[in-house]
Amino acid sequence: MQKVLNILFFVMSAISYGQVTVLTDVNTKEPKQNEPVVLTIVQEVVGENMEQQSPLRLPDLSKFDIVGSASEQNTFIDQKRGIRVNQIIYQLYLQPKVTGKVKIGSALLTVNGKIYKSEPFDILVKETSRAETEYLSKDVYLNVEVQDKEVYENQPTVAVLRAYSKNYDNFRKLENIKFPQQNNARIKPISYKKQDIENVNGEMASQVIAMFIIFPEEAGNVEIEPVSAMVKTPEISKIVSNKVKINVKTLPKDSPENFKNAVGKFHVSIKEIAKTEPLEVNKPIDVLVKISGLGNLDEDKLPKLIESKDYTFFKPQIISKLSTNKEGVKGSITAKYVVIPKHEGKINISTEPFSFFNPELNQYIDLGVKSIVLNVLNSAQIAAQKSTIDIVDDYTANVLNSVPLPVIEKEKHTQSYRFNFKNLFFGLAVLVMGTFLFFLWIRPKKKALVTVENKPITTIREEEEKIKNLLKPGFEANLEYMKTLLSNRDYSAFFATYEELQQDAEQHIQQKFGMGLKAFLENYKGSQFTEDFRNLEQQISIEKYSPIHDDSHLEELYNSITAMYSEIME
Repeated sequence: MQKVLNILFFVMSAISYGQVTVLTDVNTKEPKQNEPVVLTIVQEVVGENMEQQSPLRLPDLSKFDIVGSASEQNTFIDQKRGIRVNQIIYQLYLQPKVTGKVKIGSALLTVNGKIYKSEPFDILVKETSRAETEYLSKDVYLNVEVQDKEVYENQPTVAVLRAYSKNYDNFRKLENIKFPQQNNARIKPISYKKQDIENVNGEMASQVIAMFIIFPEEAGNVEIEPVSAMVKTPEISKIVSNKVKINVKTLPKDSPENFKNAVGKFHVSIKEIAKTEPLEVNKPIDVLVKISGLGNLDEDKLPKLIESKDYTFFKPQIISKLSTNKEGVKGSITAKYVVIPKHEGKINISTEPFSFFNPELNQYIDLGVKSIVLNVLNSAQIAAQKSTIDIVDDYTANVLNSVPLPVIEKEKHTQSYRFNFKNLFFGLAVLVMGTFLFFLWIRPKKKALVTVENKPITTIREEEEKIKNLLKPGFEANLEYMKTLLSNRDYSAFFATYEELQQDAEQHIQQKFGMGLKAFLENYKGSQFTEDFRNLEQQISIEKYSPIHDDSHLEELYNSITAMYSEIME
């Protein structure tokens, strides 16, 4: 009996201080064919002496296409039991290949020489109707991937928004991407530029459509809400991504008293805007306080001027020059203060103390107080420093401003004129005689003139157009060559020739109008034509990377290219 009690006590101790759990589950047990299945695997190892000897082995997923995957690891101390818990959550986005009953096997994990496994289960994949198949072929999904899921408070981490779809045309229809607004994290976009389309497997494709940066503002497990986007199709109006969790570490203790949650690398400076005149009491002085660096930089991090009985200042003008990249917010923020000294002598103008946490060094950096010393003079001291020439100039200016200048009256003088008829008749006689002699002199020379056929007169603009037309590259030859390549089904050469055509058009527009092709379209062809041209380029990019080319669709693209470039090169 005592032996049985000892065994039970040992088992209960093992359960209390060491435990391994492997669980698997799906979002639906009866999915339809071509409908995504989300497989979640939870691995939890509890106890200090539990050593994981192999990575988690996934079950047999040969009857599925793996569209995407994500994982999350959390390590924490159970406060009730006082032991360490290591938890990893895997998520797989699966696409069933077959219909009927499909078995999802066990996930295996080896800990302390013992193999632990999850319970296998079956799912029933149903066939879809033709209408549902056509609808699902146009479907598109969003997935958020976080590069670094374990960061400090206010330390930036980059997230990538990726779209998945079987229909390449859906990537062009995605727009109006919106990031969530939440209290425990600050999100800033990095780029909305769409990258090249990638083939995940034989049927599914993916594309990175946005990148953004996350600043978690509290410790613990911070859950980032889904990102949303709009799809311009009749069937779908709005889609959302998955949620992601970030393990946010608490900043080290013993932070400086002036710490304002600044995380990154920063520099603070203060200076006076130099003037040629001496600094005078009760006269304004411009003082700049600047913070620059890389991290969670914003206006709240800028240290303020310390109030003093020696001077007063007004609310500053804030000048921000910031940009967001993969490392955080980079740039500078400057506060322009107007400071008025109250007395003469040495005046010390200081900022508040500033400190920040450097995650690379894993320590706090205290920059302390930044200050400048100004030498302020009163009016008597400034007058004593002036030279004799400066005093004479000031005295002359005061005299000119104080002495009233007399106004000179204008006198009008009247004169009487008398018309002389003799001079008039004499002038007319001379004019008539001169005209008569001139015609006699040029009359014999008209016979010697040879009639020369004049060339038609053209304007400078018409001559420039003739010269530019002579310099126009051979667009028609490129288009004819593309048509020949399309007939021969030489698709790679077809797209390469189109790129040459696009480069020639860019150079021609640059030489002729002094601007790029896109700027030319917006200024001369209108917004609708520019949008059509942008859609054409995107269709060509999608068709270029498509594994299977449709001749009829390529023929339509060729006709669109011919029409577009013919109108551009008019």
